[in-house]
Amino acid sequence: MCRSEKPLTTSNKALRELQEWLRDQRSRTGQGYRALAVRAGCHPSTLQRAASGETVPKLQTVLNYARACDAPPEEARLLWRRARYEQTRQARGGRGLPVPRPEYIRDFVDLSAAVQDLYERAGSPPLRTMEQRAGGFGVLPRSTAHRIVTKQAMPHSLKQFQAYLRACEVPEADWPDWEAAWTRAWRHEKHDEGALQGLIRKEELQEAILREALERTKSAVGRLTQRFMEPVTAVVDGNEESVISRNGTYRRRPLITQRSQPPRKARRRPAHVSQLMPGQLVQGQLAIPIGEAEAEAPALF
Repeated sequence: MCRSEKPLTTSNKALRELQEWLRDQRSRTGQGYRALAVRAGCHPSTLQRAASGETVPKLQTVLNYARACDAPPEEARLLWRRARYEQTRQARGGRGLPVPRPEYIRDFVDLSAAVQDLYERAGSPPLRTMEQRAGGFGVLPRSTAHRIVTKQAMPHSLKQFQAYLRACEVPEADWPDWEAAWTRAWRHEKHDEGALQGLIRKEELQEAILREALERTKSAVGRLTQRFMEPVTAVVDGNEESVISRNGTYRRRPLITQRSQPPRKARRRPAHVSQLMPGQLVQGQLAIPIGEAEAEAPALF
């Protein structure tokens, strides 16, 4: 007799659908968790949490549960992927741009969103598992797979992109559409890169022209400055002198000589009285004759 199950309280609709399917498979067998645990090779509480927990169980646990109930593993795997995908979307807050279908992919933006969606729809498997699914060591390294699923890089070759599709367990019937999408994205990227390179070359050419014009202006200013500041040599030839510059140009001009100043007139100074002739008047002397001194009066006594 099977015990009654706990009520389902998860908000993940895909997880609820998985848990209901697991419970239906156990009810069909009519066995309890202890009997199923023996056939599944795990603890009974592990199987019970898989059918009643709030989080998505491991894939191997779901496959063991289905094997113990003789249920188809493909259906169990599909339900688990849906539950895991819904859990990933809820972890992002349910936000994100709609992912285009392969036939609508045009550039790397569309392709990066699409390959990330493939990874999440595959159940976000571990990178080691993706490396094993891709075909062994070196086909799709874990570091490369990490950069692809985090939108840091794109598969650089069609063979690597096919390995990524294989790692995400995309049916081979859908590969032609994805390969065409990968080709269109790379063609668009190469076209944009070529246009960008042309724009860069045009800007470099304009910059070179401006740089050359600036150098010519500096050279002209330098020559003009040198012409006015360069030393000159004067060669005196008779009444003319030739001014010869460093660059070989010369011109003749009249020789400018220093004029001699006329001699100053000697100031007339009055001659000394002793140097005058008798009777010669000195400048400023009155012409009044002075008589001789009277004779001394005779003494009265």
